[in-house]
Amino acid sequence: MAELIALKSLQEAADLLGVSVFTIRRLIKAGEIRAVHVGARVLVPAAEIERVANHGVGVARVGKPRTSAKVR
Repeated sequence: MAELIALKSLQEAADLLGVSVFTIRRLIKAGEIRAVHVGARVLVPAAEIERVANHGVGVARVGKPRTSAKVR
């Protein structure tokens, strides 16, 4: 028998994680959050929201600043 998976809308995911829908879309596009497409809708598994809430996403970026300053 198929197992049912709880799915949340992007707005629900954003509310639960305390971020904007734009941030959720950006994280999905970057592959940081898994999502499923049901017709035209994009939904996030509840387990994925729980994972992000508990462990976060990605790693902090460390490196050169975006703007280059010339030292003379």
